[in-house]
Amino acid sequence: MKRIGIALAAFFTIASSLASANAATLRVGIQDDPDALDPALGGTYTGRFVFAALCDKLVDISPDLKIVPQLAESWEWAADGKSITFALRKNVTFHDGTAFDAAAVKFNIERMKTLPDSKRKSELAPVQSVEALAADKVKFNLSEPFVPLLANLSDRAGMMVSPKAAMEKAGEFAAAPVCAGPYQFVERKSRDLIRVKKYPGYWNVGQTGYDEVVYFYVPDSTVRLSRVRAGDLDLAERVAPTDLKTIRDDSNLALHSGKGLAVSHLMFNVGAGAKADTPLGKNAALRQAFELSIDRNVINRVAFNGEFLADNQMIPPSSPYYDAAHKAPARDVAKAKAMIAAAGMTRVPMELQFENTAGDSRVAQIIQSMAGEAGFDVKLLPMETATAIERYMNGNFEAYIGNWSGRADPDPTLVAFFSCAGSQNVNKYCNKDLDVILYQARAEADETKRKALYAKVTDVYLGNLSSIPLYHPNWFFAARKSVGGIVMVPDGLLRLVGVKPTN
Repeated sequence: MKRIGIALAAFFTIASSLASANAATLRVGIQDDPDALDPALGGTYTGRFVFAALCDKLVDISPDLKIVPQLAESWEWAADGKSITFALRKNVTFHDGTAFDAAAVKFNIERMKTLPDSKRKSELAPVQSVEALAADKVKFNLSEPFVPLLANLSDRAGMMVSPKAAMEKAGEFAAAPVCAGPYQFVERKSRDLIRVKKYPGYWNVGQTGYDEVVYFYVPDSTVRLSRVRAGDLDLAERVAPTDLKTIRDDSNLALHSGKGLAVSHLMFNVGAGAKADTPLGKNAALRQAFELSIDRNVINRVAFNGEFLADNQMIPPSSPYYDAAHKAPARDVAKAKAMIAAAGMTRVPMELQFENTAGDSRVAQIIQSMAGEAGFDVKLLPMETATAIERYMNGNFEAYIGNWSGRADPDPTLVAFFSCAGSQNVNKYCNKDLDVILYQARAEADETKRKALYAKVTDVYLGNLSSIPLYHPNWFFAARKSVGGIVMVPDGLLRLVGVKPTN
């Protein structure tokens, strides 16, 4: 019996080893350590990046920015635009085995609207109530027509979590999220890794190509790329434009690139506490002078090898609501100096805070050099990402290089940053007249009329310049050629359905 026991133990050890050897793991390098893994609470791009594995949404966006089905198979707006009814996908379960249905949708939307720390409240503000009409049919009743709703539901506001898990775990939910995506949560090691494994009950499990995915926190883009080249990682997101030649020259690697919705902008504190009490915080003319002191094309060429798009608007040119009439002003140091003199100053002090990444550091140094020629004494204040974001969210900065990943509709960007109650309006800019136009635009279903309203919005925020848009990044992923099925989408998130080993 003892020999049989030893033989069985050896068999199981070998079987376990073979299973481990055969298990396909995708190792992904990410730039930032995600914040709370709860769609209601999350506020970072890398959080969204990981959510793409864990949490399916009611709808998604396609590579050409169309709204496409995900957990909702179809939808129909009421004629007055004040309600929308979704037909839900059947036979979908959450990772804890409970059913996804209309009651779960109702629970999720109400949770996002009422959870004290929810960051989704403004995205769902016009949703007055949710009715479960049948197990597979749910109706959203709105207080007013709200055109951006579907775009909002293609992001965290539309991610569905297990009601059972959310109620049982309450405040601990973010530590072990339970959703209805292709992969389920396994573990998280702080500032190290997040591991997820294939969910066998996923509604589209036939397109799930890896047994597990591990996201490694690797803040330096060059290190991320080096680890992919060495075979230590399979994929790295946001590789630096300065490294693209290295990728193209490596026969083992593939470069995946695409235009994005993102914008990098220089945000000035104009109303949040003592940090707003600065010359640039109080004087829009000085902010206009600051814009004239910099050259966006130089920033793009020097910092990013010209691989990004220098621009002066928050919305990228790929959007139908981009306003081509508002061109970026050319650098004019003499005019900037004259405007500083008109403000009664010769030198203007300024503290510029930014995340201590290679890209933002280069941008900050270039800005410091160019603005200095016009009369701005820019003190650089680099910070570790988590600290920088914490200070940013609390309005604890004079000026900040913000990186916004963008959304499919202009409303979540423009309302978030420029409406008086916007979720990202941490610099406390407020213009009641602008609010009126923003809210008219979100209710306007006619694209031509809506575009005209956003042209007015652009005119206002480019005049006040509480933020100076600098450029729109493009997305660059480096992957081993053994990773197939990668599709680039403008939101820059890695969708894992269809991604599988090629060998």
